[in-house]
Amino acid sequence: MARVLVTGGRTGIGQAVLTQLIDDGHEVISTSRHPQPDQASVEWFTLDLSKPDSVQAFCKRSFWDKPIDAIFNNAGYGLIAPIESASTEAVREQFEANYFGTMAITQKAMEHFRRRDRGVLVVNTSIGGRMAFPYFGYYNATKHALEASYEALWYECRYSDIQIKIIEPGFTQTNFATHGMQMSGETSPYHTRGLSWLAKSMQEGTTATPPTDVAKVIVRALFDEKSKLRYHAGKHSRSLLFMRKLLPDSWFQALIGKAILRGQEPN
Repeated sequence: MARVLVTGGRTGIGQAVLTQLIDDGHEVISTSRHPQPDQASVEWFTLDLSKPDSVQAFCKRSFWDKPIDAIFNNAGYGLIAPIESASTEAVREQFEANYFGTMAITQKAMEHFRRRDRGVLVVNTSIGGRMAFPYFGYYNATKHALEASYEALWYECRYSDIQIKIIEPGFTQTNFATHGMQMSGETSPYHTRGLSWLAKSMQEGTTATPPTDVAKVIVRALFDEKSKLRYHAGKHSRSLLFMRKLLPDSWFQALIGKAILRGQEPN
């Protein structure tokens, strides 16, 4: 039995991972932005990554005093916004939560693992951490930053027994794709139609991967002894990453533009 920390375990991928870990008999610690009722199977803590005071308080919790075998950095949220019209406040909050908050937890995790000279540290990024999509530019930028930081960290831990892993899900049917989206700059007259079509298509879409499928890959990575950095998860993840590598830029850009910018096409 392992002791595992899962941030953002209340919904979506985090909840699916938490459920599988509990079913497999592991001891689970998890976080939510809002207080959760006590459960025999989960030790809950409040954590809001967008608030530095919350992150600092979390890093001082007493549960860190006991050995943790694996940590899944999953908490965060998605911002949908045109690059030209997003508010500076919305962009800063996106980076505070998805990057700076996550990296503060990462540094605390490394401090914990270095004392024991072992552990598994996993971060949830996205295929959007390896490419960019219209209206997801700032969200993708935070995932690019996590990809770079964790790849560097993988090298820095190469001669230790600490494993660093990146999960790259494709489109997943979570709250982000239904009612949990945050938007900024959507009133720009140049993007109103495109954003309206995108939001509707995401809310009505049925082709995304269920979180339970992605969770299977994540749990496997948490206990995989191979020194492997990246794991693809869900529909379109492997295929899109392969096409991004294989196709000329103009071909790939035409593919993405046709898929996401249909709402902007002239009548």
